[in-house]
Amino acid sequence: MNKERRLFINQFSVLSALGTLSKPTMTFARVSKKINSLHSSRNQVTIYHTCDLHGNLTPFDGKLGGLTNIQKVLNNQDTSGLLLDGGDFLGHSQSSGTRLKVIDTMNKMGYHAAAIGNEELEMGQDQLASLVPLMNFSLVNCNYGLEGKLGKLVKPYITISTGKFKVGITGVGHQLKGVAYADAIECANNTAKILKEKEKCDLVICLSHLGYNQPGDQPDDQKLAQHSSQIDMIISGHNRFLVRGTIIKMNKLKHEVLISPAAYNGLMVGKTIFSFENGKQKSNIKSKSLIPGQTSGQTFMQSYASLVVSEQPAMSV
Repeated sequence: MNKERRLFINQFSVLSALGTLSKPTMTFARVSKKINSLHSSRNQVTIYHTCDLHGNLTPFDGKLGGLTNIQKVLNNQDTSGLLLDGGDFLGHSQSSGTRLKVIDTMNKMGYHAAAIGNEELEMGQDQLASLVPLMNFSLVNCNYGLEGKLGKLVKPYITISTGKFKVGITGVGHQLKGVAYADAIECANNTAKILKEKEKCDLVICLSHLGYNQPGDQPDDQKLAQHSSQIDMIISGHNRFLVRGTIIKMNKLKHEVLISPAAYNGLMVGKTIFSFENGKQKSNIKSKSLIPGQTSGQTFMQSYASLVVSEQPAMSV
C-alpha cells in the first residue's frame, strides 16, 4: 500500500455519539436545497444517511428514532450535505395515508436519493410506481429488472454536484421472489466504473439493501466492498442490529471502502465527512452516529440499554 493510502487510513476518526454542535444557521430542508452554493468554498463532502425506517414517523419506543426525531436532529446540524437512505423507508403493511405522510416528510427534509428495499417492492411494483412521482428524491437501483412504469422511473444511478465535487450514487438490492434479479456485486461494479470513468465522479456511493453479513456465497456489503474497485462508500441497509462506528474494508485494489450502517426504525443517523486536499485527493474522513431522541448527556449505551447493541470496530482491514 502506498504512503497516500496509508495516510488516509491513519487519519480516519470516529466522533462520539454526543458531540458539541454549534447553533444551526438554517433548517436542514433549506440547507439541502443549497448544497452547491454552501459547499463551493470548502474541500469537504458531507453525507447523512438512514436505512430501514419501515415507515416510522413517530419514535420507535416512545422516545428514540422515527422520522420526526430525525428531522429535529438534522435541524441542529451546522453542516449541509447529501441526505440518503439505504432502503425500506416505507412499510408495506401500512396504510396508503401513512405512506404518503412518510414521503411528504422525506420531501420536506430534503432527501436526495434512496435505495429500493423489500418493503417497497412487497407492496407491488404498480403500487410503488404510483408513489414515485410524489417523491422529490430519486430511487436508484442497478441490479433489478423492474416492470412497466416502475422500470422507467427508477434510475440505475444519479450524479449530484456539490461545490467542486461530483458525487455518483447507485443502489443494489437482494434477490426477491417475483423480481428479475442480476448479480448485485457485478452490477454495482459496472455502474461504479461508469460513474468514475465516464461521469468523472470524485466519490461513488452505493446504497445497498443487501445486508452487512449474509451466509455462504450470498452477496452482502462486506463481499461487495472486497470485490469492488471504484466504490468509495457503501451505505448499508437490510440490517436488524445497531452498529456504532464505520467499518473499513479493503477492495481488490487494496484501497479503502467505507461500510456505514445506520440503524433500523431511525434509531441512528449516520454522518460522514470526506475531506480532500491537493485538488481531489481524499485526505481524511470523520464519521459520527447521531441518535434521534437522545436526551442531552446520555451516552450511547444509556440510550440503548433496553436494546441489543452490536458494536463494530471503527476500522476493519
